[in-house]
Amino acid sequence: MDTLDWLLNPLAWLFARRPAWRDAFGRLLLRIGTRFYWWLAVMLAVAGAWDQFVHPFNRQFSQDSFDWLMRHRPIAYHPDPAIVVLDIDEASLAQLAPKYGRWPWPRELLGEVGARVEEAGARALVFDILFADPDVANPVSEANFDRYVAASRRSFYPVVRLNPNDDRRSEIAVSMLSFVQPETDAGGRDGARTIALVPPYFKSIEDSTRIGTNNIYPDDDNVVRWYPNYESFSGYRIPSLPYRMAQILQWPVPHEDRSILNWPRGTAPYHTIPFAAAVAALAATDGGFFAQFKDKIVLVGATAPSLNDVEATPVDGRHPGIYVLATALDNTKNDAYLRPLTPAWIWGFELLTLGASAHLFARTSRALAVAKYFFFIPIVLVLISLLSMSMSGLLVDLGVPAALVLVYFTIGKLFDANLRSFIAGSGAYAATAREVSTGQLQIAWLPPSQERQTLLRLVAAPGSQIKLWEPEDTGLGQGWMRQGWVLWRWAFADTATAPTDLEIPLRWIDVDTRGNSHALAEAIATASREPP
Repeated sequence: MDTLDWLLNPLAWLFARRPAWRDAFGRLLLRIGTRFYWWLAVMLAVAGAWDQFVHPFNRQFSQDSFDWLMRHRPIAYHPDPAIVVLDIDEASLAQLAPKYGRWPWPRELLGEVGARVEEAGARALVFDILFADPDVANPVSEANFDRYVAASRRSFYPVVRLNPNDDRRSEIAVSMLSFVQPETDAGGRDGARTIALVPPYFKSIEDSTRIGTNNIYPDDDNVVRWYPNYESFSGYRIPSLPYRMAQILQWPVPHEDRSILNWPRGTAPYHTIPFAAAVAALAATDGGFFAQFKDKIVLVGATAPSLNDVEATPVDGRHPGIYVLATALDNTKNDAYLRPLTPAWIWGFELLTLGASAHLFARTSRALAVAKYFFFIPIVLVLISLLSMSMSGLLVDLGVPAALVLVYFTIGKLFDANLRSFIAGSGAYAATAREVSTGQLQIAWLPPSQERQTLLRLVAAPGSQIKLWEPEDTGLGQGWMRQGWVLWRWAFADTATAPTDLEIPLRWIDVDTRGNSHALAEAIATASREPP
């Protein structure tokens, strides 16, 4: 069964019991006419503006649309080969446990590996490890690590921003932080205002100023889609770790406070080396092993599930946090964050598609024929989104415009089908069994020179029982189209219900339709061959 038939069945059931409602409703549709399509376009355009500029109707729909595009784009973002991960994986934990015990290992070991990586010519060494508390069991190790940090010029360290609701209870004034910068255009700067964060334990890390926040903020569905660049706080700018690295290493500095991550395909897209292999090369003084880090951005972090640093992302439900940071560094270094099309552009696209749809229904006679294939329009919009993300890094998420076009065509097709059914006297607007059994079909023919709007006014006249049959220009309809218009009505025994005389002189042909399901087609064919 056709979808339209299924949707119109309730109307057919109602009109069969209330024929007066049938004709009144049909003439209302006729009086509204093609204006309906423009009204519908305006209504959906207002809805689209509300969605874009005020509040999204369904935020989860937009998020799911983005995730689908990210997973299915034909050309994924290519990860920067200069980014390397020294991975504290489960195998490394197991191999180093006999000598160094369970995690966390003595920090001296991290310092020794870090120093060797820097000596090999690494561009930067980034720790995805929080050095917030002293290791009281290994004071010598702590001192050695402190000396490494003080001598290092290429290492970077994270801090963690805590809940802003705890700012008042903190004892850390924002002016005490060496890595924050005053906002250039901020008024009312207050350096004494306290901020809740977890600072590094080592003063050498604080003195280095190579510090930034490494917070990951999932959306309300717990999926990570964006990364913070900085936070404006009391007239100061608190940089994230990638933002701080961009300032020091002269990468492009993001202008927005947060950016949409351009994810490479796969859970572990960056070149990854087990940390245990670096420790073994350190013990064997294997300079060739460390030579591979020359000019690289080396991240030290964990993928071991037991350390529980896992996030849900559009490309994977269990994405190790070290690769989230690697993606943010990659996007910052290469200025490759996704750039979303502004709401104004999206809304402009919605206006264009809705206007074109309204024109199709209001100005052409092929709306229903085209509407059969309207599902191609959302497909084309999705293809545009996929190609834009693949080839330009421009996020043109046309999921909402596609949904609006889908709604427009569904409602427009329903209206058009109802209008055509009424003027043709078919479907829900066909004569009832009682009307067929008590009356006769009357057919009149008009020349093709008769204007359509005149006929429609005739059909829409109050009290008129006249219907208009408009032949399609296919099959037998091609011949009927050349013959002209056909008017028809049901002639009742009660003459009081018959319409008044028409301004256009017609000769009505009576056709008995009882027991003959093809009477309408035969009568139309007869009328088309007999001029009035």
